[in-house]
Amino acid sequence: MNNELKRIYSGSVVDAEFIGSVLEDNDIQFLIRNFQEESLVAGWAAGTIKGDASVFVFAEDYEKAMRLLDEIKASEMEEVSEE
Repeated sequence: MNNELKRIYSGSVVDAEFIGSVLEDNDIQFLIRNFQEESLVAGWAAGTIKGDASVFVFAEDYEKAMRLLDEIKASEMEEVSEE
């Protein structure tokens, strides 16, 4: 197994957790890096910034993970257009 990690998402913690649940449902291992939480553990609080969490997957799962993200985005666009 190639241990190289690739970032597939950077943004809100809530969205990162949702993406993680989709990846888990599709048997894709992932890592969520929560920068806000990391700063609190280190003893200081980072200001809230747009990219306060990132989701990473192994390089071998990158294409599959990106297809899933595209499906999520397409589904969200359909919901918005129906409103």
